Amino acid sequence: MNSDIFIYQPESPVQESADGLLANRQVLTQPDISVQGWLTDAGCQALTGYQAVMDATTIARLKSAGASLIGSTRMAELGLGINGSTMAEAVSADHGDLGLVTDLMGEARMTACLSGWFGYKPSYGLLSRFGLVGLIPSMECTGFLAQTPAGIAQALSAAAGPDENDFSMAPETPEIKPFAPPEPAPDKIGVPRQIKEYLPPSAQTAFSAGLDHAAKAGFEIIEVDLPGFGQFAAVHQVIAAAEASSACGKYDGVRYGFRADDAQNWNDMYLQSRGRGFGPRLKSLLFQGAYFQFENYPAFENACALRQKLVNRLNETFESVHLLALPARSSNEDPCGADTLEETYAAFGLTLPANLAGLPALCLPGIIQNDGTDLGLQLMGAHMADAQVLAAGSKINAWIKGDGSE
Repeated sequence: MNSDIFIYQPESPVQESADGLLANRQVLTQPDISVQGWLTDAGCQALTGYQAVMDATTIARLKSAGASLIGSTRMAELGLGINGSTMAEAVSADHGDLGLVTDLMGEARMTACLSGWFGYKPSYGLLSRFGLVGLIPSMECTGFLAQTPAGIAQALSAAAGPDENDFSMAPETPEIKPFAPPEPAPDKIGVPRQIKEYLPPSAQTAFSAGLDHAAKAGFEIIEVDLPGFGQFAAVHQVIAAAEASSACGKYDGVRYGFRADDAQNWNDMYLQSRGRGFGPRLKSLLFQGAYFQFENYPAFENACALRQKLVNRLNETFESVHLLALPARSSNEDPCGADTLEETYAAFGLTLPANLAGLPALCLPGIIQNDGTDLGLQLMGAHMADAQVLAAGSKINAWIKGDGSE
C-alpha cells in the first residue's frame, strides 16, 4: 500500500459484479464513506481505528453496478476542507477513474482544480447520505471526480435515487441518464455582477476568458444581479458551526473511537477524550457552534432565516437563466494550505453558495487559468437540475476538445 496516498487499500480490488453500468470502473473513496470492514476514521483522531460494519448506500449501489473499490485516500479532518487530502494526487496518478469526495464547502470542486479532473456536487437530496460520517448534515453530500461530465453522469445514475434509510432525501428524484453524445444543454448562463468584488484584476481577466469558451460553445452569457452574495460565507459558517457541534457530540470515547487512557475518572475520561479527539481547526468550528447553540441561539435562527432568503434569490435568478457561472477559486493561494478556519472559509468562498442552497455544481478544470493556476469554471444549476448542469459541462468540454463529442 502507498501509505503517502492511501489510508487503506485492500489486497485486491473489492468488486461485487463484473457486469453492469460501471463495469471496469475503479473507484477511490475517502475514509468517511463506509465500506464494510475498511478503516473509516474520517481523518479524525476521535474515530481512531473505527471500521465500518456495512456499506454506505452509495458504495453498495456503485458495487452493484459493477464498480470495483481500489482504496481510501487521506482526507481533511471530518471532510472540512482539503488539508491533508491526497485524492487529487491519487486521481492525477491514475490510481482510479472515479473519485468520491464528501463536499461540505466545495471540496470535490476544489480537488478538481488541483487534479485536472471534473468535480461535481449533486443536488442535496438526490444522493443518499446513509453511511456517511457526517459533520454538517444540511449541506454535505458525496461529490464525484471523473475525467468527463459523462463519466460523472454515469456514476450518478447508478448511485442516485430514494433510500428509506435517509430521511433527508427528496421524496421524488429525477432520473440521471448516462449520455454520450451530450444531451441537449441549457443555453443561458448568468454571471452575478457582484463577483467582480471578490476577484483580483488578474482573476477577473482569466474568468472573462473562461466565459469566452462557454460563449463559443453556444451559450448566451448574461449578467445577473444576486444581492447579498457576500452573506453566503457568514451564513454558512454560523449554520455549519451549530450543526457540527451537535453532530460531534457522539464522539465521546465511550462506545468507539479514541479514548483517553490516563483519565482519573469517568468525567475526566470524557473531557480528555473530547479535548484530544479533534484538531485545532475543527475545534474552532465546534467552539463557535456551542456558542450559537447555548449562548446566542437567536444568531443561529437569524442565519437560518437569511439562508432561506438567499435560496429564494437564487431561485428567482434561475427564472431568467438556466445556470450560473463562477470561478471555483478567487486567487492563486493553495487551498491545501488553509490551516485556520478563517483561511478555509476564505479559500472556499466561491463554492459555498451551492452547499448552502443544496444546488448542483460542476467544476470544469483547465478553462480559467491565472498565471498557471487553475481557478476552475463552476457551473451551478437549480435544485434537481443535475442533468442540465452535466449536459452543459459536457457541451463546453466537447467544444474545447474540438471534436464535438466526449
